[in-house]
Amino acid sequence: MANNINGNVRCVGYGFDDEWKDIKIDKYMGYTPRMTDYHMHNYYEMSIIISGNVNVLLTNSIEHSSQSKIVLLRPYTPHYIFCEADMLYNRININFTLEYMEEISQIEELLQVFGPYGSVLKINEEQCKTYTEIAEKINNEDNQFRRRLLLLYLISILSDNMKQSGDFSKMPTFMNECLAFISSNYNKKIVASDLSEKFGVGRTTIMTAFKKYTGVTLNEYINRCRLKNAVILMKEGQIEQTVAEKCGFNDSCNMIRCFKREVGCTPKKYIEKIRNDFK
Repeated sequence: MANNINGNVRCVGYGFDDEWKDIKIDKYMGYTPRMTDYHMHNYYEMSIIISGNVNVLLTNSIEHSSQSKIVLLRPYTPHYIFCEADMLYNRININFTLEYMEEISQIEELLQVFGPYGSVLKINEEQCKTYTEIAEKINNEDNQFRRRLLLLYLISILSDNMKQSGDFSKMPTFMNECLAFISSNYNKKIVASDLSEKFGVGRTTIMTAFKKYTGVTLNEYINRCRLKNAVILMKEGQIEQTVAEKCGFNDSCNMIRCFKREVGCTPKKYIEKIRNDFK
């Protein structure tokens, strides 16, 4: 499920590799970087990042460090999370719908911890251990009532202990606009001068900002968007040449070269690896 809303930022729906109802726990530990872009989805997300050299971009802030953290996202919160492959990436995601919690009294008060534009909270070793233990209990609990209580308990702890954690740089408006534009137009030719003309910002300013806020160059970011969408299409069974054309690579040879440059292997081997890593 996908559609374009809110400034053309790509919206991801409830789709995972398997069906889920109301709450889903998604775990990963490894060195394989997942191709990602600036996007949002229609569910709440609590991402407990235990380790990893991680970039987190929200509409009003950016945070980049290897310290443990928890990223809290409301539905339809634009964000970009990318972990470099130079450090073990270990994280647990708890995803749930508002409907899952709507019968809880004063739930909106507790959900304020997610903030209007998302929140990134740096956490110490003890907090990280507590949050991951609760997440594991939620994952292992079969009783839906107790599962909901555990989730509510975790949110209440975060709500009680929420403090300003670090000085986050404010991301300029033109970067949000550029990221949203690329998310919807990655299959077309995009250069810095196009973005400069479209959003009224100097070409050099845009190129410098991309390196500062995403950790990669403009071209590298565009290619990662293309590669992510190429993975989605190839997992659906589409052939490499068709995927390359749909994602803006022009031909499959160029797409394969990009895959090898980014992750050190061909598209087919990359898909096989992420399927094994994310089981």
